[in-house]
Amino acid sequence: MARRLKPSTLSIIILTGVVLGAVGYLLGTLATSGPAVAKSSQGPGSAYDTPVPVADFTLTDQTGKPFTFSSTRGKVVVMAFLFTHCGDVCPFSAIKMRLALDQLGEAAGQVELVVVDTDPERDTVSVLADYSRQLGLYDRWHMVTGPLADMQKLYKALKITVIKAQDDDVEATVKNAQDLGISLPQKDKTDSPLFGLSDSQVLEGGKVAKTFSGGYQIAHSAPFWVVDTNGQVRTSLDVSASPAQIVEAVKTYLPKS
Repeated sequence: MARRLKPSTLSIIILTGVVLGAVGYLLGTLATSGPAVAKSSQGPGSAYDTPVPVADFTLTDQTGKPFTFSSTRGKVVVMAFLFTHCGDVCPFSAIKMRLALDQLGEAAGQVELVVVDTDPERDTVSVLADYSRQLGLYDRWHMVTGPLADMQKLYKALKITVIKAQDDDVEATVKNAQDLGISLPQKDKTDSPLFGLSDSQVLEGGKVAKTFSGGYQIAHSAPFWVVDTNGQVRTSLDVSASPAQIVEAVKTYLPKS
């Protein structure tokens, strides 16, 4: 019998705002076509009984070269949705992806990191390149962007929520969170986007956020997707997943030697 996903297994829509600030985590379901239901828990996420194909796309990555998602076939993909002006969660998610790749060791050659940008109006290729270099990921992932219309079509195809928010909306969300007693994220809490990071890694993410954040904000779905070698989403992890939990999910789908 199918069961409903628990809140901890849903992808999270993050309204970004202040460096290291939790500006309110708005829960949103990972919308997928077909009868995909949770089969088993893998940390703060779920594996799906019915794999969900990722719509193919061709966009431009941080190196200025075209990247086609189907080129990853035969490898396991860790996929995420981030933007450079994000002031809280995004840089920490990026660092977790890098650490997961490090922890995979030799198996990292069978894994691709793919990030779909959620702010194509500001995130030009040169901005993505600078951001990637700051995070030590320039040669280790594909952070892709394209014309706004093309990106909006892709968000729709992937069923990802992306909403531009003005500063007044961010301030209102912060106030609402305070009024509701929602506390700021703590590094060692298992439901925190900082979970699994060392103090130095949190400081690194904060430095990146301080360098790039500002201006209008983007509310967006923020799962880590683990995509199998056939291009299908098999596991969704939320932003509280540790690098080790990402690695555990990835290993499930690595080709057998």
